Amino acid sequence: MLNVPEFHMPSEEEHKQWVQDWETVLVGRILEDEPIDYSRKQVCGISEEEGDQLITKPLDESVPKPWLYESSDGQQMVKASLIPGCVRTIGPNMPVTLDFRPTRLNISYDEGRRITNVSFC
Repeated sequence: MLNVPEFHMPSEEEHKQWVQDWETVLVGRILEDEPIDYSRKQVCGISEEEGDQLITKPLDESVPKPWLYESSDGQQMVKASLIPGCVRTIGPNMPVTLDFRPTRLNISYDEGRRITNVSFC
């Protein structure tokens, strides 16, 4: 028998809080890289379920944030490949799929790779 974790659909309030928290952390920073396609477990040593739980808690002080750093010239940077959970970056005029994934963090950026918006879907 396949052991599938129970899915929790976030409430509208939870969703708004996640977006607000991630905006606080990411908007205005420069995106250094793109998310990686292979399993977060291989990269971060965590399971996909753990990644999905961590992605909803960006302001939790107990969660290390190696994806946030300052460059040598003082720029506030984000390394998307290290953010746990499902992440999608969206550049200017970039097509995206319309599949719904309520715990996928979407990071939108401008021509200069400065993060302008975050959303979940």
